[in-house]
Amino acid sequence: MSAKEAKKAKKAAKRQARKELIPIFLPQFISVENLASVLGVRVEKFATQLKEMGFTETSNDHVLGAEEAGLIAGEYGYEPVIDKGHEIDLKQMPVPEDKSVFPARPPVVTIMGHVDHGKTTLLDWLRKSSIVASEHGGITQHIGAFSVTMPTDKVITFLDTPGHAAFLSMRERGANVTDIVILVVAADDSVKPQTIEAIKHAKAANVPIIVAINKIDKADSDVEKVQGDLARYGVDVEHLGGDTQTVCVSGKTGQGMEDLEESVIALSEILDHRAEPEGQVEGWVLEATTKKKGRVATVLVTRGTLKPGDIVVAGNTWTKVKTMTNEHGGEVSSAPPGTPVEIDGWRDQPDAGDLAISAPTEDRAKQVVEYRVEKSERIKQAADMEAINESRRAAREKEELEDEIRRAAQARGEDPDQAVADAAKKANDSQQAKIKEIKLIVKADVSGSVEAIVDSVSTLGNHEVKTKVLRSSFGAVSEFDIDHAAASGAYILAFNLPSDPQIYQYARAKNVTILAHNVIYHLVDNVCDKLSELLPPKITITVTGEAEILQVFQIKLKGRNYKPVAGCRVKTGVVERNKKVRVFRNKEVMFDGNLDSLKNVKKDVLVMKKDTDCGMGFDGWRDFKEGDLIQCYEVIEEKRTL
Repeated sequence: MSAKEAKKAKKAAKRQARKELIPIFLPQFISVENLASVLGVRVEKFATQLKEMGFTETSNDHVLGAEEAGLIAGEYGYEPVIDKGHEIDLKQMPVPEDKSVFPARPPVVTIMGHVDHGKTTLLDWLRKSSIVASEHGGITQHIGAFSVTMPTDKVITFLDTPGHAAFLSMRERGANVTDIVILVVAADDSVKPQTIEAIKHAKAANVPIIVAINKIDKADSDVEKVQGDLARYGVDVEHLGGDTQTVCVSGKTGQGMEDLEESVIALSEILDHRAEPEGQVEGWVLEATTKKKGRVATVLVTRGTLKPGDIVVAGNTWTKVKTMTNEHGGEVSSAPPGTPVEIDGWRDQPDAGDLAISAPTEDRAKQVVEYRVEKSERIKQAADMEAINESRRAAREKEELEDEIRRAAQARGEDPDQAVADAAKKANDSQQAKIKEIKLIVKADVSGSVEAIVDSVSTLGNHEVKTKVLRSSFGAVSEFDIDHAAASGAYILAFNLPSDPQIYQYARAKNVTILAHNVIYHLVDNVCDKLSELLPPKITITVTGEAEILQVFQIKLKGRNYKPVAGCRVKTGVVERNKKVRVFRNKEVMFDGNLDSLKNVKKDVLVMKKDTDCGMGFDGWRDFKEGDLIQCYEVIEEKRTL
């Protein structure tokens, strides 16, 4: 083959290669410089071509996402390889069109309402076990799930969602896994903020509501007012022509409780809840914690039947179920749909709200967890990508600004490095003056409580002060937590945890404050108090009197020294010796400070009243003139709170 023919063959091969795109694997994120290297293009030429394609940011360290990098690679004759890892993941089975062929399952009933309206007392009556005494402050701290067998032998699963606004996210999750909501409203307190929230959550989840008007045994109960208030917030009660049942009950005496049970059973029969008891097991993690036997999680099964030995994946962890226990601590051999059980044996702790799905083998479970961890890292990197680019842009702008400062300093004959350092210090001081923050490390008994506390304290503050959660986890406070808090200057929030004297002694030695509480709104109030300590005081300036300078006198001192004194007449209020003064000339402040002297004739006085004449001297200032206006004022500082 001649040289000419070889050249033609080479060109033909290149044309064919362009027609058949070359596969290329691109990472999720890649810089412009690295992409140019992968594509075999000089960086300078590559940046120019990117601008021609319409890209505005073409600096070497600018980070591109996989989608952008794939489009660019396509222009150079490459076909980006698509990540098909999602095929490994476990997914929920599609909802069957006809559920009538499946057996009935227990309905899941969620108790909702405002704090202290009696939800826990009502549940106590339903399951005939005293749980109110074990809840701190009489308020349920995290979701409790249990099954109750009614007199008709029908099983109902109850979710007791916390009543405080701090557990908003947990209550939302409770509404999303429930079939019926019992909205508890106190007859003596009517509709409150959390009642309205519960109504919104139930309506958003398209869940039917039964209203339990509680505490009707109290003398000041007003059922009609409650019904009217509910109607105003979109609950169409039967009493006013709607379709929402209202039942008057007393969780304390048991009055009306049988009627409430009948209403729940009747509505559940109408709704006809059914689920597939075979095949893939699905459910939701309601709460998770660590006990003596290891990591455990309460799971509400929604599909399939869970048994010991099954392999379950939830979030970024998995377990081979060793034992399953019910709310009484007794072991159960199987958990069909609608049943809450506590599962042990987790490799890592799942999070409350995670979807639990069974896996066919341990290897598949491990593959799924590895893929999910990798995926979560990619999502985190995607969220960080823009921040990285912004940080690099800010760094370039900072360098340009420093170059300008250096040039300006050299032009003035100053030290350029010192000028840059002074500018940086000024900018840092200005930033610190803008907003102050307290750092927090959150520790709680279960993961649901951790989530709720973080949500609560993260929203505290204003444009002057804020909170920053450095780390959060469930379990007892450890020495590592205290060391972290000592190094970062953080407070440790300990919620519903036993106190360890050795840990508290270690914290005192490290000068670390542990804010320990068993009721969440007390904990939130404590954090608010700490934030309030950082707020600057409210400064109020009150004018107490005004005087006018009528004449300037020269008072002879020792030797040949003279001192000017302002001869004044008090026009309004009183002028006091120990108060601050301002001197105005043509509405411009000429002096703001303290009085050096206040005399009536030759006598030193503390106070001069309206329409009296006096002589005034000013501390460190003598440039006063006839006609100047003197204003006497006091500064009052008041402590501010959030």
